[in-house]
Amino acid sequence: MKNLITLLSILAATIQPMFAQVTIQANGSLNYAIVLCNGPSSTKYDLVFIGDGFTSAEQTMFNQKVDEAVQAMRDLTPYRETMCSFNIWRVNVVSTQSGVDHPKDGIFKNTALDCRYGNPAIGQAERCIQSDSPAKCYEAAGYAPAYDAVFVLVNDTQWGGCAGGLVFSSISTNFSQIITHELGHKVGGLADEYDCYVCDGTDAGRIYTGPEPSQVNLTKNTNRATTKWGDLILPATPIPTTSGASTVGLWAGGGYYGTGIYRPQQTCQMKSSSQPFCAVCHRTMRDVMDDRCTICELRPWFCFDRFIAVPWYDRIRWRIPWPWPPCLSCPPDRPDFSDVIFEVRFDEKFLEGSQLAVKDENGEILAKADVQKNGEPLVLTFKGNRFKSYNVEFESGKPQSAKITLKPTITARAQ
Repeated sequence: MKNLITLLSILAATIQPMFAQVTIQANGSLNYAIVLCNGPSSTKYDLVFIGDGFTSAEQTMFNQKVDEAVQAMRDLTPYRETMCSFNIWRVNVVSTQSGVDHPKDGIFKNTALDCRYGNPAIGQAERCIQSDSPAKCYEAAGYAPAYDAVFVLVNDTQWGGCAGGLVFSSISTNFSQIITHELGHKVGGLADEYDCYVCDGTDAGRIYTGPEPSQVNLTKNTNRATTKWGDLILPATPIPTTSGASTVGLWAGGGYYGTGIYRPQQTCQMKSSSQPFCAVCHRTMRDVMDDRCTICELRPWFCFDRFIAVPWYDRIRWRIPWPWPPCLSCPPDRPDFSDVIFEVRFDEKFLEGSQLAVKDENGEILAKADVQKNGEPLVLTFKGNRFKSYNVEFESGKPQSAKITLKPTITARAQ
């Protein structure tokens, strides 16, 4: 069966270019690039970045914008704490012309994915970017190992973005805010919390009269006991809520309507992308992404089974087995991880000569550091390989008879 799957994969790779509608730029021997690889696609959330309106000469810029987009995720909670949930891939799509369509202004470009800004003449919000050929977008994303979300970056500096089956963002100034906002739609299923859609003054002050919204961050229910996020509303908070920007309550407006519908807090990433997520949206995002991480990835200090005390003559040596999780969806010809960083803090005071070391399976020291001062972190960096495991060993310079107590807190992350 395994040989059959391999044969089918080779056949698919051979046939696909014959029917391809998009042109991509290869990354060495691969048709995609690894931006972040945290584990097998069966357990992680696979996010693929593709681009439209980037010519062959602009692919380096596209690569940079993808890096900026990923950094935007790292900079905002709760993405920051749950990057372990993601595999992130990049596929370089080559367009004939630079830029994308602006129907409002009569600007049309020959691009690989046929992306454009919304057309107000047919009732669309200009800020909402979309593709007239979504099949091409999915074809491009298909070059990556897997995808749960396809994020299209368009080579245009006018503010814009949208999320549905596909996710879009321009590369305008502060486009990092678009990235985190639109992923809130895609990853968390969150609704927009602003009170207009076209937002040119023609649709202001609309009253919502529809059914209870399905999204977790909007409601029409004003009953404190039964409303969706009632567990977060304090007894003294007035309903509806009109004061206290950080207060969780029922704030009027959301889902493109001014009244008749309510959001959890006055400000939120889903209302203004320059703001953090509100408490309800934050909780929802964490619930989704935490499920894609192991407890040891989320809270390395929690995994006490990794700590093994090993007597060593008259001293104490602690060996901390830390096998780096295998990245099964990484290609076999790219086994190396980015730098793996261990940061260790000890609460106790040690004599000079105590040492922390990372060793490979053969006992060879890959990195080491001496304890200099109580409370200061020891940071070790080394290159990891998905086919190997590593040990972090601490050897105290204090005699065993001193009955010292070790309280190490360890953080491991890839860069």
